[in-house]
Amino acid sequence: MSARRRSIPSEDISLFSRQLALVSDSDVSLQEGLAIIGGKSDNRQIKKISGEIIENLNKGTSFYDSIKKYVTQLGPFFIEMSGIGERSGNMPIMLERVADSLDKESETKQKLRSAITYPVILSVLMLSVIVLLLVYVLPMFDEILASLGGEMPGLTKGIMNFGFFISDNILWILLAAAVIVLIFVLIKITEKGRVWADYMKLRIPVIRKIESSNVASRFSRNLSMLLKSGLNFTLSVEMLKAITNNKYIANKLDRVVDLLGKGIKPDVAIEELKLFPPLLIKLFSVANETGHMDSMLDKAADIMEKNSNEQMERLTTVLEPLLIIILSLLVGFILISVILPVTGIMNAIG
Repeated sequence: MSARRRSIPSEDISLFSRQLALVSDSDVSLQEGLAIIGGKSDNRQIKKISGEIIENLNKGTSFYDSIKKYVTQLGPFFIEMSGIGERSGNMPIMLERVADSLDKESETKQKLRSAITYPVILSVLMLSVIVLLLVYVLPMFDEILASLGGEMPGLTKGIMNFGFFISDNILWILLAAAVIVLIFVLIKITEKGRVWADYMKLRIPVIRKIESSNVASRFSRNLSMLLKSGLNFTLSVEMLKAITNNKYIANKLDRVVDLLGKGIKPDVAIEELKLFPPLLIKLFSVANETGHMDSMLDKAADIMEKNSNEQMERLTTVLEPLLIIILSLLVGFILISVILPVTGIMNAIG
């Protein structure tokens, strides 16, 4: 895959955004600033993109028109917010806000990765022990017991046969797993597949509260940024369709735009989605009454973000001991099946 088609890590986009904000707020021209940024960047795509933007700017193309084709690498959020900043004359402020938003999202993703790392490692280790017992240890006891004229207990024999099945069909099992993964990847790259995948994130019992809070936080923070840039509520919601990370919600926002166009109040229109936590809807209602929508949305984003972190911590607190109990029972069950033939060997010797 070429560098042009790969997305750039959000951490690098955030740094690029902050550097551009400094350039925009200084006496240095964008061309000179991009040359410096590209020269010092460790990311090859940033270097390449910076050089190409400079060429376009030298031809008289606007900054927004110069970066539109890099939506895959830089993301629609950076592209659209940069365009708003350029048109409104608030480029430094908008780029700083983009960087802040990207940093918060990266922090949330890092917390989620940290929350699931230990359970995943524990599961892999315990399953490896189980496979080792099934494929190597039990057959060894079977050979010893057979040489002594004994016979494996029924429970142990059934488990051992399951181990033989895994051992004999490991390539087919791995191929089936690869096909399943490929199917999910293909689903994710189609429009309908992405909508379905994003919908399922909001419906799967274990993660729906976390995903709902994350989506609500991003929605509130980005909407606040758009309102602060001078856009009205309806246009801001329209633009959110392009920069939201959830295709299902992006499609649902069409309904919100329609309701706003009919004169429906923002909090009532948002409630029609039936996707966001009740607390966010209440904050929308208060903000609509007080007239401080942008500042209230920032507070709502902070609350939703805190709620998401608490949900992740709660999930980790429950998941870790639950996994230990389940895997310990599995290992204990396998060990019992190992002890039974050992008893048979001792009886055969006796």
